[in-house]
Parts: sequence; C-alpha cells; structure tokens
Amino acid sequence: MELKELRAEEGFGLVELLISMVILQVALLAIVGAFGAGSVALGRASRVNTAAALADQQMELYRAMPYDAIGLDTAGAPTSGNYVSDTTVCPSGQTPVCSNTPPRNNKVPSTATWQCTTTGVATSVADYFSESGINPCVAHRFVSGASSPDGLPYYVDTYIAWAALGANQRQVKQVAVLVRSGTLQRPLAKEVSVFDCSTGTPPNAPPC
Repeated sequence: MELKELRAEEGFGLVELLISMVILQVALLAIVGAFGAGSVALGRASRVNTAAALADQQMELYRAMPYDAIGLDTAGAPTSGNYVSDTTVCPSGQTPVCSNTPPRNNKVPSTATWQCTTTGVATSVADYFSESGINPCVAHRFVSGASSPDGLPYYVDTYIAWAALGANQRQVKQVAVLVRSGTLQRPLAKEVSVFDCSTGTPPNAPPC
C-alpha cells in the first residue's frame, strides 16, 4: 500500500512538471512576440525619423534661396505614379503637372530670370543653389546607398504651388516636401512651408 502511494506521488510530480513546461512555453512565446513587435516598431520609427531629416534637408534648400529662384523643373516632373497620387498636394487637372511652378517672381506676368533647365549661366538655379549635389529644381528625387542616411531607399517628392492664400492677397509659393519609402504610396514624412516675396527678397532688391 505504501509503495502504491509513493508511485502516485511520483506521477503527480510529472504532471506538475508538464504543466509548468507548457506555461513556460506560452510565456516565452509571448515574450518573443513582444520583442518582434518592438523590433518592427523601432524599425518604423527609424525610417520615419530618416524621412523627416530628408524632408527638412530638401526644405532647407529653398529657405536659403531668394524668392524668385524657388521653383521646379516642371517639364521634368513626373506625370504618373506615386508622385501624382496624393491629391492633397497634387490637385488633378492642373497645368503644369501638379500645379507646380518654375522659378518666378511675384509680378503678373512673371519676369523672373532664374531658370532650372539651363546650366552654366548666371541665372541657373542648379549652379548657384545646389547643396551636396542636390538640385532644388528636381521634383522627384531617389535617395539610396551612400546618399541615404541609413542606406535604405527613399523618394523625395517636391511640389511648389504659386497662388494666393486668400482674396485680395498677393501670390505666395507653397512648397510641400513628401518623403516615401521605396514604392509605397503613403508618405513617411511631410513638410510644408509658405514663402512670400518679402521674406525672400535680397537687400536693395526692388519691392514686391
């Protein structure tokens, strides 16, 4: 009788061990899942931060330029794909594409002398305002490899609209920079700034 009770106690210990192992396995799986989700979140945050830095880098190009020189090469702007899919910055049916404007001043008609398409002349935007090899006139720029802060691919899309913000107001330039990851349509970062001719006029230049 005593031998049977001893065996019963040994069997009960084995059941406890199996239950403990199952509970431990469930707990470990939960921990592994949490680490996986955390890793994905950190990767996403890293890409968003890199995209924000690229957007700010692009916007700084325009902040360092006179008002008249701010513009895009509208002939080289994309007419399809992700560049024109975001109607918040690229209204459909606009001419030039996405309502982008080339370098121009605030007069109607524009008499701006700066230009994007010609290089090697005194009025070339790319010759005088490019930084780190970045031409501010390029509307759709691909960043990858050594030119990318984290080595991953990004698209830097720029839109420049020339319009009045309200009735009886003069025209301003609204610059929007969107950074996308590869071919994804949803932007990782978006930065918008409005430039008025009075804030970008060099000293001793004619008034707006």
